[in-house]
This record gives sequence, C-alpha cells and structure tokens, in this order.
Amino acid sequence: MKSRFLKYITKNSLFDKKSKILLALSGGIDSICLADLLVTLNYDVEFAHCNFQLRGIESNQDQHFVKSLSIKYKVPYHTINFDTKEYALQHKVSHQMAARQQRYVWFEKIRSKVSADFIAIAHNSDDNIETFFINIIRGSGIKGLLGIKNKINFIVRPLMFSSRDDIVKYVTNNNLKYREDSSNSSDKYLRNNIRHNLIPLLKEMNPSIGKSISKELSILNNINSVYKEAIQKILNKIIINKNDRIIISKVKLLSLSPLDVYIYEIFSPYGFSDLKNISNTITKGSGKQFFSPTHKLLLDREYIFLSKIIEKETIEISLDSSVISIEIPIKMCFCVTHEVNYDDNINNAYLDFEKLQFPLTIRAWKNGDKFIPLGMICYKKLSDFFIDIKLSLLDKGKVYLLCSGKEIVWVIGYRIDDRYKVTSKTKKMYIAELLNN
Repeated sequence: MKSRFLKYITKNSLFDKKSKILLALSGGIDSICLADLLVTLNYDVEFAHCNFQLRGIESNQDQHFVKSLSIKYKVPYHTINFDTKEYALQHKVSHQMAARQQRYVWFEKIRSKVSADFIAIAHNSDDNIETFFINIIRGSGIKGLLGIKNKINFIVRPLMFSSRDDIVKYVTNNNLKYREDSSNSSDKYLRNNIRHNLIPLLKEMNPSIGKSISKELSILNNINSVYKEAIQKILNKIIINKNDRIIISKVKLLSLSPLDVYIYEIFSPYGFSDLKNISNTITKGSGKQFFSPTHKLLLDREYIFLSKIIEKETIEISLDSSVISIEIPIKMCFCVTHEVNYDDNINNAYLDFEKLQFPLTIRAWKNGDKFIPLGMICYKKLSDFFIDIKLSLLDKGKVYLLCSGKEIVWVIGYRIDDRYKVTSKTKKMYIAELLNN
C-alpha cells in the first residue's frame, strides 16, 4: 500500500516531501488510513476535524477520538463545531450540502493560517465510482461523468488509486482504530443506496466492475482534455479580452455549430444558467441583458459584452404598461384588467392602475428605502420591515422592488404599498405576478 501510495503521489505530482499537508480527518476508516500513511511516511502534516453536530453524542465522540489520535501521532490538531442544521435552514440547502460548504471554507482558513501547501481529502476509487452514478442519475452533462479529480488548486486526494477493500485491508493489517458513522448504513441517502444496492448488483454481472468503470473514467477524462483543447482554440478566435470585459462577435459565434455547446462553454463558467434563453435571444435585436450572480451579459447589435458586476451595482428594469413578462432579474408576468377581483396570494400584486406612473421600474432594494406597508398609515424602513418578517440575510439579498417613479409599489413577493391598493373606486387593475418564487 505504501509503495503504491508514494508512486501515485509522484506520478500525479500531488505534493512532495517538502510540502505541508492539512489533513481533513473525520475519524472514519478512509481518513484514518490516509492519516497513518502520511504520518508513518514522515510527511509534514496537521489534522483538521469538523464537528457538524448532526449525530448527537456520536459527533462529539468522533471529535474526542481525532483529538486522541493527534496526541498519539504527535500531530497538531484543529477542530471546530458547526451549527449545521441552522446553516442549512438559513441557506435552504440539505444538511449534506451545508456540511460541505462550511467545511471547505474552514479548511481553507486553517490552511492559510498554518501555511499548509495542500488540503488532503481521503476520497478513494469507490467514492469516484459512486459519484459517477450519482451524476448519471441526477444529470450533469460531460463534466459530471469525469468523476472526482485527484487535484484541484489546494485540494489533493492521494487515495484515489485505492479501493475501499484496499483501505480496509491496510487498516486491519496495521490494527488501526477508526470511527464508524452510523448514517452510512442508511439507504435514505443516494450515495449509500448506490453503495449498498446498485454496486453489489453490478458486481454480480461483472465482478471487476470497479476496475472497468475506473478505466472508463480515465478514458472520459482524456476525451474531455481533447475536447476542451479543441473548444478553446475556437473560442480564442472569437473572444476578445479588453479592459476587464469579454467581447464576442455575434457573427462569428452564430457561425459555430452546435451553437448551444459553445454557448454553454462560454457562459456557464460565469454562473449563467438561462443558457437556452441566451441562445434564443442572440439574433433578436439588441439591448437585451442577462445577469448571473457575478456577471452581466449585454447583447448589442454586432457584439456580446460580458463583464463582472461591480459591487453595489444596481440592476434596474424599465416596464411600460404593454410589457407582459420579464426573465431578469426575476421572472414575472403582468396584465391590465377591468375586472377588479383579487386574492391574498403574496406572489401577486393587485394594484390600482390609475395610481401608477409608467414606466414602472424593478430594482434591487437599498439602504434607506421605505414604503407604507399594506394596512399601515406610516412609512416603514425596508430594513425594519425585513426584521419584522424575520427575513434572513441571504433572502434580503434576493429582494427586488416594483417602483412607480421614486415610490415603492411592491416589495416583490412580500407586501404592496398601501397607497396603491385596489379599492371600491378602482376602475382598472394592474396585476404583477412573481413566477417560480
């Protein structure tokens, strides 16, 4: 095992004897195997352990176990407790995703603090195969079929050559103690379901399925390298980088086929997800804008301009009374009707048309904004309104306003302004609807 370990590290240029390694040590069998290999082979290593507080006393016992291991190996030890359930609730993600997001941010902080060169993660070839099937089931395109990379920036995975059986054998032969995560036995998680049910079934059909899939993953990665190189040569001919902006010739882009592939390769790295709409809009005039969390895209007559959104830059959309729908910055539809009836759906704003000043605008909220919430007679600051409705920091950043002139008409998805409500005197009603909230 040790000779294979060293050979794999050298062959893939993961790190060398001069490197300082921060090991993500959960206490499970994989990370225990990696810890023993690194320590007994005299690498400069420190341990980092996260207590996600998801398994009660078990989580605390894992933490104590890793601490005792650091004493045994005489290795510096770092640990942290996360309120993972609260994080998941605030950010609207699963417990697994919450744990992942928190740990990698913390690992990087510790890596910088102790001047480590790399963060070592104990993924193995079985994890790679399971990830392959997870991506097939969920759908993820070519990128998802490439498996787990053994090195990305500061992250290294030096056990990717090893199967789980190899790790069990090494740990057993060396009488190493480890912690067993009780959640690993539950099939409610997709990875566990694949591990416990799908993989054994495949092994019945092909006992060497692990080696077969690993070989296919290697081939796919090689094919992807050729594909990426070919794509980049073409993109270099149509993309101009100028003054922190990317400029793309519409004519040159539209000459490429299949267009959707190139649209994906150009814009997805910048966080754009509405790629089909971008593709369909390129030939339809100019002035259309798209926004990702970090970048904005402007379709001009001859060129496409892509630039980074400057901090605090506001996105403002103008709406005349004939606009029936928008896609950015949020999906909405609009209509005008003489039938004055409404319900209490918070995703719909029913407004007195004659009180509105067109064109309306949609913009992000900013400090100092105030309005008169429906049912009140006095102004309230939006910041105070958000506190009242217990809006999280993440959700605050997603709030947009529908405005008439300088006045807020609707805090979209939450509350209209009392001055624009429909009354018994209303003759024409303007309806704004938030879609896919």
